[in-house]
Amino acid sequence: SVVNKMDPDLDNEQIVLCEKIINDIHTVFLKDTELSSFEIIPTVLNRNKSPVIHVEHNLGLESWCAKHVYDHAHKMLMNYKKQSLQRYVQQSDVVLKYLNVALLINPDVTGFWHMRRQLMQKNRLKMNRELKFSALVLSKKPKSNEAFAYRRWLFSFQSAESIDWQLEIGICERCADRSSSNYHAWSHRQWVLQNSPSIIRAEIMRTEKFMRKHISDYSSYHYRQLLIAQAYQLSYYDAEELQHLHDLKELINYYLIAEVQCPSQILDIMLPGIDRSAIGEQRLKAFLYCCNLSAHDMRLCDDQKNMYGERESFELHRRASLKFIVEQCVRLLSGDWVGMYSPPATPEQKQQFNLHLRKFDYNSYEFLLALKKSESLLGPKHRKWCSLFLGFDYESGAA
Repeated sequence: SVVNKMDPDLDNEQIVLCEKIINDIHTVFLKDTELSSFEIIPTVLNRNKSPVIHVEHNLGLESWCAKHVYDHAHKMLMNYKKQSLQRYVQQSDVVLKYLNVALLINPDVTGFWHMRRQLMQKNRLKMNRELKFSALVLSKKPKSNEAFAYRRWLFSFQSAESIDWQLEIGICERCADRSSSNYHAWSHRQWVLQNSPSIIRAEIMRTEKFMRKHISDYSSYHYRQLLIAQAYQLSYYDAEELQHLHDLKELINYYLIAEVQCPSQILDIMLPGIDRSAIGEQRLKAFLYCCNLSAHDMRLCDDQKNMYGERESFELHRRASLKFIVEQCVRLLSGDWVGMYSPPATPEQKQQFNLHLRKFDYNSYEFLLALKKSESLLGPKHRKWCSLFLGFDYESGAA
């Protein structure tokens, strides 16, 4: 500022104050290895006491000084960056002090995360402390893509068995809970799921709770769709759930006005005439289990709609669940037993499969024909969607 240029004493005073605040924060880091949250606390004035607040593993910084402190830390880090890597690595303790403050206040600076990576690669930082630090950053900015990316980078040095995946899911859940449509948290959670399939069962329970609580957050519904698709891809099923399959029975009874009792009957209705031994018992159990989950979600969306009124998230998720059931039936009835392990991924594959859906003779299968007719009653907009994405031909008079 102009004032600072005219008054070097004032400028120097500010530097001394910023250094003191940064050292106070550094002291908290050294003293408390279990810090769980960081916040900038709105305050207008400097009340002549330390603006660093530390209470029960929670760290706060009064807002009046945040910009000054950040600017000073930024300037110091730029000076260190100009030095050779070897030199600033030798001063890693001091560099880290500024990095902590700069990233807590502004986690979006990729260059500062890169400096942390360099220090980590030179064995100047401890893995567990870095995981805790990135979690601390996420407590303030739950949508920080940089912090999530840093965590994934850190995990690349560890074996899958040594990673606490449940803790990672907990961090994703808290971030999504605090910030709606948190793409970065849900993407990270998807990465966790891909690396730790053993969490599928717990995730099925957790995602439903989240969907019931955050009714308009479509990110959670989309993750749920990926979760069910992955369960099917891995031929996953819950043996206990297979004994009941309430939601799938209810869906079949609704479409066909029939009384279905056992899983074998369900297969006869949904997949008539297929060679069960060629597909395999494990795969068929996964088919029943995942279709039951999708039927459950269709019912959930209808219930939510009745309770809260129209929401785009309910409609989109119900459609995605319906699409899953129809597509898996068509795959197995068409003898596409290779494709059943991996859904169409590329736009070309999706287009090809869409053409396959359009050519499929739904009218030859009692369950799919009843489903097609029933869904047509939900209005012209839904009929158009069914026609476009499920290949239902409502024009030929066979609807």
